[in-house]
Amino acid sequence: MRRTHKQVLLWVFLGFVAAAMLAAIVAIILPDKYVSSELMGTIVLVGLYSLAGMIIVAISRDMKWTTRIAFGAMAVSMSVFILLIWFEQSFRGQTEERVFNTATISLIVGFVFTHRLLIVPVKTPLIWGVVCKRTALIFAGFSAAIHIVGLLNYGFYGWDDAVVRLLGIALVIAAGSSIATGAIAIFGPKAGDDEPGILGESIEVELTCPRCDHAQTIRSNRDARCDHCRLKLKIVVEEPRCSCGYLLYQLESDTCPECGSAIAPDDRWFPSPT
Repeated sequence: MRRTHKQVLLWVFLGFVAAAMLAAIVAIILPDKYVSSELMGTIVLVGLYSLAGMIIVAISRDMKWTTRIAFGAMAVSMSVFILLIWFEQSFRGQTEERVFNTATISLIVGFVFTHRLLIVPVKTPLIWGVVCKRTALIFAGFSAAIHIVGLLNYGFYGWDDAVVRLLGIALVIAAGSSIATGAIAIFGPKAGDDEPGILGESIEVELTCPRCDHAQTIRSNRDARCDHCRLKLKIVVEEPRCSCGYLLYQLESDTCPECGSAIAPDDRWFPSPT
């Protein structure tokens, strides 16, 4: 998803959330006779689903189909729930249950693909991080499958005790492994953390002062001043690394050998011509 499109969608969803909050406050202040329960329910739903939309946009990467499915499932779920709110009297018995199951199943699918958007991009060089990541993805899908099958076979109530226990175990494993994946990625060691750069922390850099044109030499990554006019100067030199932390020195490949991520052309190593 392009950056400009993400910004527009984020502002749109933020507007919906703000509008829902304002409408909810007005509805609470006004007497019940001015605001129906259907309207209040719709306001709450739009606000909640807009918040979910903001989260999807914020964490979406280049996973276009995953993002589209997450958006589509959430949109279907919201639309069907709103339909139930306004036309509940029109549905009876099995029809009402089927409509409710459709909304719930769509919501579950939306959650699963949103979870995938969150977990798949996480990078960690540790084998335990990879295991936790795969476990989170597998058990999130497994939990969704159990829930969907349970809704189709038992409806919203009357589930078999063994199915409920199995679903609970799957949800606990999915949640725990998801948290562990994030914790390992944030607090665990990164690839290349112990690999020193070729240039070191600071090197001498020759430059000309942009204010007085005085030629001089300063050290990179440190605060300095022009020898002539005392202008504050700081040159930051940072050797390119992959997002996983792998040092890209002398790497001519277009993918990182550590994690397989694509390397931007500007970060690739091109030896100087002899």
